[in-house]
Amino acid sequence: MNNEQILLHTKKSTPYPQKILQEIRDKVSEKDHTDDLNSILLRESEKYIRVATDYYRLSHILNARKQSTPVQQLWRKGAIMGDFGKEIFRYIKKYVAFVNIPDNSETYLKEHIHNGDTYYNLYEQMKFAPAPGDMTITLKFLTRIFQDKTEIVLDYLKILYEDPTQNLPVICLVSKIQETGKSTFMKWLCIIFGRNAIILGNEEFSTNFNSLYASKLIVCIDESFIDKTIIKEKIKRLTTADSINMEAKGRDTIRMDFFGKLILSSNTEDNFIKMDEDDNRFFVVKVPELTPVDFIPELMDRLEEEIPAFLYLLNNRLLVYPKKSRLWFDPKVYETAALTKIRVNTRGIVEKELLRWFGDIFAFDAAGDQVHVTPIRLAGELEKSLRQITGLSSQIAHVLKEEWKVPQAANNKFKFPSIVDNYDDTERMMVSKITFTKTTGTYYTVTREFIESKT
Repeated sequence: MNNEQILLHTKKSTPYPQKILQEIRDKVSEKDHTDDLNSILLRESEKYIRVATDYYRLSHILNARKQSTPVQQLWRKGAIMGDFGKEIFRYIKKYVAFVNIPDNSETYLKEHIHNGDTYYNLYEQMKFAPAPGDMTITLKFLTRIFQDKTEIVLDYLKILYEDPTQNLPVICLVSKIQETGKSTFMKWLCIIFGRNAIILGNEEFSTNFNSLYASKLIVCIDESFIDKTIIKEKIKRLTTADSINMEAKGRDTIRMDFFGKLILSSNTEDNFIKMDEDDNRFFVVKVPELTPVDFIPELMDRLEEEIPAFLYLLNNRLLVYPKKSRLWFDPKVYETAALTKIRVNTRGIVEKELLRWFGDIFAFDAAGDQVHVTPIRLAGELEKSLRQITGLSSQIAHVLKEEWKVPQAANNKFKFPSIVDNYDDTERMMVSKITFTKTTGTYYTVTREFIESKT
């Protein structure tokens, strides 16, 4: 049988597409044609896997920022057979299930075997390995962004690299000035950790389909403005979550481990996300303006050159901050003026009015170090300035009990403070004075110290 007869026989017995046959024809000389077919099928089979009973094509998609992200696209068995014939299924690797096992070391494994079963690891191998070298540009870059908090971020990156399942705070880089290095920091992390890091926009993160980032170590959200409570709560939940339901179009939900670290950047310094007083998940850094002294030509290229040396530094550097919480750090060490500013600016109108009222009360020495109040009496004091608020006393009660967590006493007698304006004959003008009204109720005790700590 000559070469053309072999090709005709192959075409009749196995439905190989014309493209594959042409590749064989181009390669064929006098060698065994069966070996050629098998080598092509073996090569093509590497694009597919079978997990449980489903077939997937190992593909890449581009997001809005033209980042290439690996995905496992559900692929019909019939489509594979139509393209390559049934013989290709002999070569497609089979796995029991997906797993997400992070490993940034040189002992990384794509396949994990347990009790004789093989599992497909969604976590990707890192491109870079630690090596001694110069990292002057990297340290200068990090110091400019994080300033006096540089030691914290170096600890953060060491933990991220060596112990990727450890929960860590949400890093928030804010600056109303463009080109300060916020996006560069995110891109740099994506270069270090490769396909285990991704940069998303608000819309991509907000959707219910999370397969783009469910298996990632680093999830960056660029140009953030979190104006929906549900998205804020999603961020808070993911910060401490240890598992996630991975959802993708056309695929069943998969429950899998989650260890993603969230990094946000925003041009809105004051209120890009609403933060309560007990929100201790956020490490907010106001990035200073880039000056001519700080400018580094070809920064990304130079940062990439120093990655092996920087990883070597992380491996050999001792941690400055010991573990103090589920997010590793004591929240006090990453409190910043930028965080305080956001907390103040994102307070609700009811809380702002309460702080103003208590501030006026404690301006009088006669108020002492603490006062007793009830939501109903406070609603009467604030109804003029908050007349548009429905259920005012209930909202005041929520602030006192749930947000401020001030102590509440049993039903008892107490003195409620008020400010009254009276004409003073001596001063010949209206003068404000504090008065106390005896009443009974289940009251809250608010201290001068507490109010001063929030203003």
